[in-house]
Amino acid sequence: MSIRNRLIILATLTVALCLGMVAGLLWMDQQRSSLFNHINTISRIQVQISTLRSQFRLHERYHDIESIHQGGETLKDLQLQLDQLQPTHNNEFTFLNSLKRSSDSVVALYAHMLRVHSSNLSKAEEEANHHYLLDRLDSSILSMSEDSFRLADHALQNSQEESEYKARLMQSMLIILAILISLSAFQTLRLFRIRLKELEQGIKQLSVGKMDYTIDVGRKDEISQLAQHFNQMTNRLKASTISVDQLQQEISKRTSELEQQKNSLRQIAEHDSLTGLANREAFLKSLNEVIIHCSTNKRRAAVFFIDLDKFKQINDSMGHSAGDAVLIEMAHRFTSTLRKSDSLARIGGDEFTVIIDPLYESKDAAELAKKLIASLEEPYEYEDQTLYLNTSIGIAVYPEDGTTPQELMKNADSAMYQAKKAGGNTFHFYNRLMNQDTLAKIQLESELRSAIQQDQLTVYYQPQFDLKTRKLVGVEALARWIHPEKGLIPPCTFIPLAEEKGLIHQVGSIILTKACQQMAQWNGEREAQIALAVNLSAKQLNTPELAGSISDILHTTGLNAQHLELEITESCVLSDPEDAIHKLEQLKALGIRLAMDDFGTGYSSLAYLKKLPLDKLKIDKSFVDGLEINPEDAAICQAVIALGHSLNLTVIAEGLEHEVQATILAEQGCDQAQGYFFAKPISAENFARCYFKKERKLKQEENI
Repeated sequence: MSIRNRLIILATLTVALCLGMVAGLLWMDQQRSSLFNHINTISRIQVQISTLRSQFRLHERYHDIESIHQGGETLKDLQLQLDQLQPTHNNEFTFLNSLKRSSDSVVALYAHMLRVHSSNLSKAEEEANHHYLLDRLDSSILSMSEDSFRLADHALQNSQEESEYKARLMQSMLIILAILISLSAFQTLRLFRIRLKELEQGIKQLSVGKMDYTIDVGRKDEISQLAQHFNQMTNRLKASTISVDQLQQEISKRTSELEQQKNSLRQIAEHDSLTGLANREAFLKSLNEVIIHCSTNKRRAAVFFIDLDKFKQINDSMGHSAGDAVLIEMAHRFTSTLRKSDSLARIGGDEFTVIIDPLYESKDAAELAKKLIASLEEPYEYEDQTLYLNTSIGIAVYPEDGTTPQELMKNADSAMYQAKKAGGNTFHFYNRLMNQDTLAKIQLESELRSAIQQDQLTVYYQPQFDLKTRKLVGVEALARWIHPEKGLIPPCTFIPLAEEKGLIHQVGSIILTKACQQMAQWNGEREAQIALAVNLSAKQLNTPELAGSISDILHTTGLNAQHLELEITESCVLSDPEDAIHKLEQLKALGIRLAMDDFGTGYSSLAYLKKLPLDKLKIDKSFVDGLEINPEDAAICQAVIALGHSLNLTVIAEGLEHEVQATILAEQGCDQAQGYFFAKPISAENFARCYFKKERKLKQEENI
């Protein structure tokens, strides 16, 4: 074969390979674009999930239906992105399918939530369904977030592997090209030794990756043309190398951006959006790690459960924006007070928690609790209003008070409620008696619910007498619980529990119905009519349909409304005076008499007292007890009697135990009285036997 033909073949081969390289570069550019689109789609999916989680948090805080609709729109966009995403490797299919299943689950949960909002469920059922759906939604959205992270990680890993593979492919092609050219050059070495020596040198430089080397073309002959082609090839290879570097740089940039997004989503998932503190999930995770570390190193730690006193009043009176501002201020003050080794979190509402690690002595926890309480002493100024903040803190110590996060949290919470019972703005260490009290309280609540269903509640009656004539003028109906095993349970044990657990409406209705029914029977059998006094709690007074329900009871039992007297306390009125006055006027319109019970023991307001449609004032037992020996008590009784009479009210004293008390009160002008001096509360049967049978006997003797 001639030299010319050999050179022609060599040039043709080189050109063909160069064209192949150019085609390969174009193909790599296309693959790179596809790769970027794939990563961008995954990034948009993560943004949609982040938006959905933010909308869910808004709904979790404010329970508004608008955030549900917004979440639905976000879900539509998210599912569209999922449908457009085409996995590039088998390991991406699993997480994509999981994402689609989770999104379908979230769609169904949102639909269910909308149905709950639009249904006519009771408040309790709606609240139960709502909490259940919130838990399911939180779990599903968190699962979607985790799957999107894994999908993104696999996509990035696949893209890096793809880039490395293509780079190796390019290098292999360069080596093959160098080998082919070297073989062709060796065949013509004998004829063109001098000219080909430069070409050989160029190939050697190319084989070690030096793309800047060029060959002097020189004369215009076949070798020169080959050298020219070689120079063009090196220029293209150089351009190709730059493109690969740019691809690697772009991938690194996108990897960094996705890592930042991942950290941002993790921040949202583990931190409270309002204060920036760790949330419940992050707190429990940290507490579990502390417990493991303390268990290994035989160390102690403490958990604080912190609750802002009267936070609901701030929210209700000033709005949620004021409440949010207070919570942010609390977080700032607590953070400034705590040590760097301590962990502060907001787990919901106005509830904060702290992990004290390490804890060397219990007094250290006490000192830190004092500092946290003191940090709120300085008033907080909000929109030209001065707010005074107090907090209650419960403390549980590991391992004495619990060895699991849940146990420590529960016991610290129990201790916090003990601090609130003590008046608030203080701290309390947990002790095991609290658990016993809590269990006993739970048991008593269960038994009280059974008592309501099984008609174990009954009424005892304490007579009320005219102090001048000593004649029976009325009775006070008092709730009693006849337990089948424990016997008679006094009202001071179960009435506060009924109010706390929302059972007071049922208990009050039962007692009022039974008392009205009994009084209607007694008054129907006697000529002298007497009044029935029944206590009305603050929660009963706050019921919108109070007047209607009492009217129904009077109609059902047949008791004349003029014979019913409802007793209220000052605290019932002062919580919302205007509403209380409106409710009392409705009762007054029915013909019911109204009495102020325990007058003088609360924060009395004469301005509201004169507006109340009252018929009677009741002097509290605490003033009657020392009446005969304490001039101050006597003066208070005299003042209450004078005040009542000036307002045209009947005055009755409770808690009389001695004749001298009755004498003094009668001299002061008190109208009526009740107490152990006259009689203790007794059952309806005993009451009728003691008073009504005696009346009938006296009447029979008079007739004879």
